Amino acid sequence: MSQMDPWSTGTPGYRTALLTGMGSTLLGILVVIAAAFVGSAETASTLGTLGLVLLGIGAVSHVVGIGLRKRQAAQIIRERKSTG
Repeated sequence: MSQMDPWSTGTPGYRTALLTGMGSTLLGILVVIAAAFVGSAETASTLGTLGLVLLGIGAVSHVVGIGLRKRQAAQIIRERKSTG
């Protein structure tokens, strides 16, 4: 197992944040595309808003994942310094 592989060495929280981010981003893209093809303006507006919210959740989730991974990397570096 490589130390540089974030998926294998990542915490369960990191993996959850990453999958949540990817899933909500994908759903957001699909909903925004669907909103472009809906006939009713009111429905299109609602779907567009929902899609943008999902995209925002995806972005926030990715940032949380980056923070979790950074914290884990700092912990690994501290452990290496204390043993080496």
